[in-house]
Amino acid sequence: MSTATQAYDVAIVGAGPAGSASAILLARAGWRVALVDRATFPRDKPCAEYLSPAAEPLLTELGVMDRLQATHPARLRGFRIFAPNGAVIQGDFAATRDAGGWSLFETGLAIPRLRLDAALVESARAAGAETRMNWRLAQLARAEGVWRLTPVGESEPISARLLLAADGVHSTVARRLGLHVTSRMRKVALVAHMRGIAGTGEYGEMHVAGRRYVGIAPLEPPEVGDLCNVAMVVDEQRDGRALAGRPERFLLEALETFPKLHGRLDAATVTRHTLAISRICVRARRLSDEGLLLVGDASGYYDPFTGEGIYRALHGAQLASAIALEALAKDDLSAATLARYDRLYRETFKGKRLVEMIIQSAVQAPPLMNHLARILGRRKAMADTVVAVTGDFLPPTAVLRPGFLLRLVL
Repeated sequence: MSTATQAYDVAIVGAGPAGSASAILLARAGWRVALVDRATFPRDKPCAEYLSPAAEPLLTELGVMDRLQATHPARLRGFRIFAPNGAVIQGDFAATRDAGGWSLFETGLAIPRLRLDAALVESARAAGAETRMNWRLAQLARAEGVWRLTPVGESEPISARLLLAADGVHSTVARRLGLHVTSRMRKVALVAHMRGIAGTGEYGEMHVAGRRYVGIAPLEPPEVGDLCNVAMVVDEQRDGRALAGRPERFLLEALETFPKLHGRLDAATVTRHTLAISRICVRARRLSDEGLLLVGDASGYYDPFTGEGIYRALHGAQLASAIALEALAKDDLSAATLARYDRLYRETFKGKRLVEMIIQSAVQAPPLMNHLARILGRRKAMADTVVAVTGDFLPPTAVLRPGFLLRLVL
């Protein structure tokens, strides 16, 4: 067995959107990048598979939008949110306009991770990154300013000056380095692909009932087909025993508890086995250390209701890569230098995190959710603003300003 170590400037563990996007940006700049993942691509992933409107320019910059567009992804005009009492809030992306009266964004995207992640990995290869799939981390050590990553099996170890942990909410790297703190919120996500759900179209849907919620995102344009992503989030303490060993049966039974799904599932069929992931809420003690950056879900994840996970992964990769490029160029990968990423990341996303917390509070309090549905149902402009904020193209301050919050109460 060879013990030779291959040297790189950057090693990235995890080839999902955050890891692959980081690899593209760093390899384009001429740095030697190794991108590794325990999976072999293309592969499925438990995810709502919705991309907020602001993600499309990032995908274009990363060089994958033309390839994705050729697969005829669904384009969602906005979202309909159904409260526990059945009341509906509809927000349209195109309704939000700039000072000149032009729509900021028309649609969001819904793309299976099977396609999205594979396109990003291929773009990383094209940019010059070396990719290693079916690669599992066995040992991780740092000495004399260099990380050494030893894989399971007979593959050569990797050494790199900078390590990016992009291996998700259950990050092996962050866990081994003691950087993750499990949230008190213990959520489980169940994700299936289904056909035959009546009444779907060009809008995504969010249904809230019984302190659970489910998102339905069409994955095909109506003229192509009716394949949908169905992603439900439940409380592990409450529902863990009932779903253990039977996630698909639990999902189908639980879907019937949502008022506005009654009768719409009679002809529905599951076309891909149900994927499940537990303990999806996690917090990172810090996002950087000497020679280390956490990106994507490894940097922390609170709640998927607002559906910005892929956008956050892509934008977070931009932030991390910008800091990394400066640090590599100066040959200064100290903890103090890379801590700029912590500050930049938290400043960029702190408003959105507050919006997530407010929405999660409403999900867990049915009377409050019903009240918000009543207010936003009759004030369409406010609903459009909320959807634009969750779509990442209006700043969170648009809904966090006192006047807007007061109108939600009165």
